[in-house]
Amino acid sequence: MDGVFPTGTGISRVRAIINILKQNKGHMGMTELAEESEEDVDDLLPQIEACKLLGLLVVDDSELRLTDRGEKLTFSNFSKFIRESLASIEPFKSAIKIISENEVQSADLFSGLRSRGIIIHGNDATNDMLLKRLFLRWGVRSKLFAYNSDTDAWSVHKSTNS
Repeated sequence: MDGVFPTGTGISRVRAIINILKQNKGHMGMTELAEESEEDVDDLLPQIEACKLLGLLVVDDSELRLTDRGEKLTFSNFSKFIRESLASIEPFKSAIKIISENEVQSADLFSGLRSRGIIIHGNDATNDMLLKRLFLRWGVRSKLFAYNSDTDAWSVHKSTNS
């Protein structure tokens, strides 16, 4: 599905890509990034896609360039910026609509996303596991969502509502 946040990404890896680009005057080739980050280009592609969806960089051929937003990203504003950006990216955008005011069990959230056509894996159990991992890794960490592990329920983080 186009425009859906890649599941195999991590906040620290995205932050590392942005830092490497900043150290290289905001632009560099994908091969150079792979060398500097000591990762294969194929392993970087989901991270680069995440950066693109978050509005942090643009890719022209195999050249990466920070956007104004990417240039302004700092350690202190990172969580707030990510939270604001994720709210307009699937599957976070639809999850916010499903959760809205009330706490929602994981099973209900994930079936609600499936009914909206947001499916990242054909097997329901694997799909739910990948979504849960993505929401914990990005949604909870950026304070977009709150998760209660005792009740397996999700809610919109209080700071997101204000």
